[in-house]
Amino acid sequence: MISYSLRCIFCKETFEVVEGSKKYRLYKQNMQGKFSCEDCDRRIELEARKGLLGKL
Repeated sequence: MISYSLRCIFCKETFEVVEGSKKYRLYKQNMQGKFSCEDCDRRIELEARKGLLGKL
């Protein structure tokens, strides 16, 4: 399997994307793009949910 090592724009940690994943396809379409790791994605999603539920 092919994989690439990327650097998260938020936590600056290195993470890998493997062939067949959504992030791999996004990376292949835009190799100069900025990407975030799964942990940061999860944190962002939780903060967005908290903000949305706080408005209700």
